[in-house]
Order: sequence, then C-alpha cells, then structure tokens
Amino acid sequence: MNDREKRRVLTAEDLTYIGQRLRILDPYGGVKPWNRDRIWAAVLDVHLEAETRADREAFRELVGALRVLDVLDRHFLRR
Repeated sequence: MNDREKRRVLTAEDLTYIGQRLRILDPYGGVKPWNRDRIWAAVLDVHLEAETRADREAFRELVGALRVLDVLDRHFLRR
C-alpha cells in the first residue's frame, strides 16, 4: 500500500457531523449540509455586525472553529 491508500478520508457527511458537534456554529446557520462558503459567509457577517467586545470575541472563536474544519476539509475530504 502506498501513502495515498493508507490516508484516511472524510466525506461531506463526516464534516457535517463534526461541524454539528461544534455547537458554536448553531446560531449562525449550522453546517447542515456541509457548505464551506456559506458557513464562512455567515461568520463574516458576525464580524461585520460586531458592536461589542463580546461580539468580537465570539467572532474570533468562530474563526478558530472554522480553521479546524478547513484543515479537515483541505487535507481529508474526499473529492
């Protein structure tokens, strides 16, 4: 077996499940079905509407969660 065959892969359903387990995304449209662009757009809207320090902190937490999902998407999602 070569490295490609040993490498684990995820499906869009797997990423949807992982994203749903991150309850932080629920108020912003969730992740069902998995759509990276839609999720990022919802989170960027949070940034545009942020008025308080708490809003900006929530935005940073959301970006952190999405960065983790992006790494999974980029490196493990089966295309």
